[in-house]
Amino acid sequence: MRYGLLSDIHANLPALTAAVRCLSGQGVDRWLCAGDVIGYGPHPNECVAALAALDPVCVAGNHELVALGELSGERCGRRARESLAWTRTTLNADSRRYLSALPRTAYLPGMVLAHGSLTDPEEYVRTGEAAEAQLERLAVEHPGAGVLVLGHTHRAWLYRRGPGDQPTLLPDGSVRLIGARRYLVNPGSVGQSRQREPRPLARFALLEMSDAAAGRPARPVSVRFFAVDYDHRAVRGALRGERLPTDSMHVRPGKLAAARRRLRGLPRYLAGRMPGT
Repeated sequence: MRYGLLSDIHANLPALTAAVRCLSGQGVDRWLCAGDVIGYGPHPNECVAALAALDPVCVAGNHELVALGELSGERCGRRARESLAWTRTTLNADSRRYLSALPRTAYLPGMVLAHGSLTDPEEYVRTGEAAEAQLERLAVEHPGAGVLVLGHTHRAWLYRRGPGDQPTLLPDGSVRLIGARRYLVNPGSVGQSRQREPRPLARFALLEMSDAAAGRPARPVSVRFFAVDYDHRAVRGALRGERLPTDSMHVRPGKLAAARRRLRGLPRYLAGRMPGT
């Protein structure tokens, strides 16, 4: 069984289109999405409709839960809160209906799918210690599962542990998996790059699992990570048209980039502080 793994689409339709086109060329039996279909980007309804057409197994991300009023948004940054305020006013009835039906956790043969962590859609699992804790919990609560798929960090990552192994971080690329071990797989973000790269790329993965046999659960076989180009200029133009931050689809990490973002937002902040505004 070949699963197309998507996560953190963030209302970026050109990136989602590029990801689906690439994975479809690889042969996908079923689609999975680890949440955050909306938020930040200018195409929330279009992305919900395009994803729903794939008939995926999809879980709710923190952006869905905040937009629907199921989470407070207190743990979101300013950019996320502002984009979600716009998104709430933009979502149509069909999108709300689809997103409202999403579970926080989904279970498939040999696999569990969630957004942030097994228990918290807003938790960032990006250290070896955090990954160990998640896989230990997976072993106790879902002993037949060899794979935990998470999103939320916007970083493609494969973490492995198994009997007799030291916990091992595996690099990006195409990796052959060993069925006796447990893996945490994060496909990265389709629609909001947070990498130091000259242009944003859409990230996603293809996971192959063995078929479940009589008395034997499905086991991981291989995972391949992808990073492909897409029409980011069109997304930036659409963001500008909706008066949303044009760098919402490529948030560069680091203190210098954060300082630049704060400086760009300073005129709006000062205008809001002036009397009579």
